[in-house]
Amino acid sequence: MNNMNDTLEEILNPTAAVGPFSVGDAVLEQTLRDFIQLQSTTIAIATDLVGVRNVPWLEFKWYTGVVGSFSYPLDDVALTDPTNLGTANYTTKLEKGQGRVTFLDAVRLRGESFENIDRQQLAIVRARADTIDNHILTELVAGAGGTAVASAQVMGHASADEEGDILKCMDNIFADARVSGNEQLALVLPADKRSAILNTQLYGNVVESLGDHLARIASMTIKYTRDYGSAGAIGNDALMLIPGADTAEFFTYNGAGFTETELTRLPGVGYDWLLTSYMGSVIHEHQDGATAGKNKRILKLTGVRA
Repeated sequence: MNNMNDTLEEILNPTAAVGPFSVGDAVLEQTLRDFIQLQSTTIAIATDLVGVRNVPWLEFKWYTGVVGSFSYPLDDVALTDPTNLGTANYTTKLEKGQGRVTFLDAVRLRGESFENIDRQQLAIVRARADTIDNHILTELVAGAGGTAVASAQVMGHASADEEGDILKCMDNIFADARVSGNEQLALVLPADKRSAILNTQLYGNVVESLGDHLARIASMTIKYTRDYGSAGAIGNDALMLIPGADTAEFFTYNGAGFTETELTRLPGVGYDWLLTSYMGSVIHEHQDGATAGKNKRILKLTGVRA
């Protein structure tokens, strides 16, 4: 997208310093809408863990069916029994969120330009990204159906075995989930444990960080989040999963009849900018023995921090 390096002010209107209601606004409003969705998902880290789709619906239902089968070998005249589609299902619902800023006339009259509202819009985009991260990570934690692994000690402790704990998680996913065993993996850690992963040591005859070591031997990607602790999405734990749309998906509504960004004049007050989004996610069920709303492609590594 050519606008990726432009400011919101430049995208909204090339004459934004004069005012936000000039000829170009109607044409560029859709560009702003797409830019905000793209920027929010780019800033968010959790969107790298799941499938991301813009959709024209607010609710959707998936039928789980039954475990598939394939009969082989068969006699030339034989016909296998059909795999019937069951009535068991799971659903997702997109919910509404908003961010709003008002650029007061009193502020403008004191010499502030419309660059001020640009900065406030960017702050809302970042807040939307934080909300997306919290939402996706919360859903992944709730959907972790794999056998959890308890850390031998908090990461960074002298007696911790970070590599051993992480490899146990890998083994549990490949042992329990309906996967081939060759998939790439992702690990989500509290941001304050980054040093434990970046610390270099000797692995065989190679000096490298644990993060580089895991990427080399296990095709593992590591993501760090600040959404941890007692009030955070992942708490004091880590998450391991097989990333991608087969594990979980995040949806934003982008259908007809919906205005995501609105710039209006409040008489006697100032200019009002409103961002509305409908978002939601789903943990896909794989009939792998996990309970409803979970799958064994996701598990927790508990107690990585105190």
